[in-house]
Amino acid sequence: MKTATQTSLSVGGFAGPAQHFALSEPLCGNSHVIVWTQDAFGQQAAEAVIVAARPDGSAITMTRLPGSYVHPDPSVDAALELAGYQVVRE
Repeated sequence: MKTATQTSLSVGGFAGPAQHFALSEPLCGNSHVIVWTQDAFGQQAAEAVIVAARPDGSAITMTRLPGSYVHPDPSVDAALELAGYQVVRE
C-alpha cells in the first residue's frame, strides 16, 4: 500500500493546523504534500485540504488535490486515506 510519512518539518500560514508528508508514490506528480483541516466559518464548510508541497515544507500551489473533502469533522488521516495512502508517523 502507498504510504504518507509525516515529516518533522514545521509548516504554518494555513487556515488550520498543517502537517507535511513525504509520499511513497506521487499524488498527481507530487512526492510531498501539506494537509490541514479547518473549521467552518461563515458560509465556508469545515474541510480537510491536501496541496502539493516541496521537500522543504513550502506549498507549491493551493490547488486542492484528490483526497481533499468537506465534512463537519474533517481529519488529516481521512484525507490521505481517501487519496489512497496509509499514514505513517515516526
